[in-house]
Amino acid sequence: MVCPCCSAGVQLLELGFFPCAPSRPTIAFHLDLLQLVTLQLRNGVPNITAWAETLDAFWRDRGFIIPFEGTLRRRLANALQWYQFLVHQANALVTKSADISPTSPKSSSDTEGLSPPPTPLNAASLPLLSRLPSSSAPTTLPSAPPGPPSLATPASPLDHTRSNDGSAGTADASPSPPGLGHTSTNTARPVFGPPPPLLRPDDDNNDEHPSAYLRARCPLCFGGRRPKMSHSTCDAHACLDACFGHKRRAGHGLDPEIPYDDSRFLPDDLVRKMMERVEKARGEPKKAPQKREKHAEFSGLPVSNSVLDHCEATFIAAQENVAKSSKKFYSDTGLMALLCRHDRVLWLVNLTTPGEQQHYALALIVQLFLHLPSFWRIGLLYDIACQLHRSLVKWDLLPEYLHRLVFGVSVFHAYGHQWPCQLVYHPRKRTEFGLTDGEGCERFWYAISPLIPSLRVSGFYRRLFVLDCQLIHLEEISLARLGAWLVRRSHACKKRLEQAVANFKKCGIDVGILRSQWCAQVKAQTEKAPRQSKNIADRAVEKVVLERAKLEDTAAAIDTLESRLAAIPCEQEQAREAVELDLESARATSAQVNASLKAMEKALGVTGKQQLAALKGNPYLRARMNARALRARIRARIIEHKFERTKIERAFRRQMQQEKNHAHTNASIHRRKGSIMTLIRKFNKLVDDMKALRRDGQAPIESKLPRTLDAAKIFRLDVDDDLWQDDPGLGDDDAGDVPGWLGNDKIRDGIVAMLERDRCFEEEERLQHERGSMQAWITSEVRAITAACIVHQGASHCDSLFCLKLS
Repeated sequence: MVCPCCSAGVQLLELGFFPCAPSRPTIAFHLDLLQLVTLQLRNGVPNITAWAETLDAFWRDRGFIIPFEGTLRRRLANALQWYQFLVHQANALVTKSADISPTSPKSSSDTEGLSPPPTPLNAASLPLLSRLPSSSAPTTLPSAPPGPPSLATPASPLDHTRSNDGSAGTADASPSPPGLGHTSTNTARPVFGPPPPLLRPDDDNNDEHPSAYLRARCPLCFGGRRPKMSHSTCDAHACLDACFGHKRRAGHGLDPEIPYDDSRFLPDDLVRKMMERVEKARGEPKKAPQKREKHAEFSGLPVSNSVLDHCEATFIAAQENVAKSSKKFYSDTGLMALLCRHDRVLWLVNLTTPGEQQHYALALIVQLFLHLPSFWRIGLLYDIACQLHRSLVKWDLLPEYLHRLVFGVSVFHAYGHQWPCQLVYHPRKRTEFGLTDGEGCERFWYAISPLIPSLRVSGFYRRLFVLDCQLIHLEEISLARLGAWLVRRSHACKKRLEQAVANFKKCGIDVGILRSQWCAQVKAQTEKAPRQSKNIADRAVEKVVLERAKLEDTAAAIDTLESRLAAIPCEQEQAREAVELDLESARATSAQVNASLKAMEKALGVTGKQQLAALKGNPYLRARMNARALRARIRARIIEHKFERTKIERAFRRQMQQEKNHAHTNASIHRRKGSIMTLIRKFNKLVDDMKALRRDGQAPIESKLPRTLDAAKIFRLDVDDDLWQDDPGLGDDDAGDVPGWLGNDKIRDGIVAMLERDRCFEEEERLQHERGSMQAWITSEVRAITAACIVHQGASHCDSLFCLKLS
């Protein structure tokens, strides 16, 4: 019998049971059982069906037959879902009572439609908790869960707006989810305002903290003051990645809303406005792009556009139009996450497009900067960071934040990029990133991979809620291990620094020389490589003609100056000195033009007596110049291959847990062997064409044929190979003397040691700051909880006081 003075749910809760329905439950489960099931689902593969069948078999063995056969799973799932929801809301209420809940970021003029962090909970937003009797045990659970909203009128997934009677607001029904985040009720603000000023550490407001939301997400990155570091200008590191394994099947409609507050998913308004901004910036796609735009260069990019095109072709993630998940079978195609360097999730985005489009990443970047002071800089690691950087520069996207971003490629994906791209974006080869690897997203995808089977057939709202609950669970585990993480990273950094310093001393070369050689290497290997062309020979002929005309004009000027000098009397010393200076300058110019002309003629394979006008359109010269360009590209690619192989050659000194990384690196490098072999085949074919043209009498007189390249020997890197010798058939090389970074083993080893030492210095400095941030955060948390315990003394706050003491 149920006492009419209160609902069945309240009475069951007082007895320690949770009902399967709010008003007329047919079965109730013990709270300890639901807590046990919840912990198992968080730490293992979610399977409520197995739990229901286990309970059914357990009760049958003891003579208890469940009358509603086949529906125990549904009742258990319903009770478990609303038990988890109310525990989640109760914990949020306790957080608010301690006054350490997330708060909104500062007001900004460029945040229209971009929601602030979730607002704190209050009694009005928790009507169920407000009905708890004060004499009940300190269990923080409400009397009964609310009834699910009608499927015909699904509410916005995370809408906090309520009517005057306290009922949840609803939205129009739609076959696809209407939103992913909180609906902001703030005053409309323009989305894209003028760029905020980049303040320096000596400004008056340099003590401004990130938002409370970020401080709650990662105390080490955002829990203290702004870091003051001498080896790096980045205040924090973050990594981006998408995963198309976490899909949700289409055709199931919308499930009842779960109106919780502190979701990690981005507001839908931000994602939609960013998509519109990107589409507007890019404009209408052109049907046939002009050839001159194909290899156009953009100022502000450290590598050539052709190199970035090769990187784009290598990574499917960089090709937005390539479908990774079918929209025909899946409503939600995946997830994209933004994590800090401690593998703690800052925000998530629910993907609804078949490909990995860039507006998702840009929306996450904007949301991060909205929660940061205006002078903070972020080092962003992304597997296709070079493509994202090019889009920002090419389409003038996010100019208000671009100067506060430093791009890097995550370590595990770096070796899939072209070597010039690695020189610029590899976090171990550039400043700012220390020993941050940028692979936290990969570890996060592995951590939530057990959820894939169950969430693939889950409802939209339940999928978001389960993911948020799993994130909270992972945060709690990570928070308890942050201290051990600092100790482990400190020891690893110290060990690597000692080895780097030993290698640096072993090379015996001054650090200034090594830095200049490293800068020279980056400059040389990021220059645009020569390309083949149908008109390459004609352009070379025209250059030689112009250079000869310039030489003739210079010779005529010298004759004129000599005549003037001879005509000036010896008594006019000032006039003679002026003419002598002009004559000396003209002779120096003539020497330079003559040297340049000889180099051009050698490259073209003609002598000074030949009539160049007759050589225009000559197929032999065209093949010769194209072969020369190909040979230069092959040589550059082999040098790049040698530098990439350096990591594999040092692999035996690594530990076994890095074997997978080395295998991936080796596979990425071997894949690029195919492109080098293609260049060699093209070169040898051009040599065969030149032989045929010479037999037909279309080659210039006394021309020499170049030597073919042996593909089987070229990767041995033998200095006696034909590739490294001057080829009489192609003329002398333009490279000159071999630079130290290429030909001196000590300089090469010293550069590697110097880069490793610099990264260890950066890491040590950042770890020191993170230790201080953790101490500051713990101090503030203890102070806030202690103050809250004092405020909540008394019988009317016994539940809150109990939970605060547990904190």
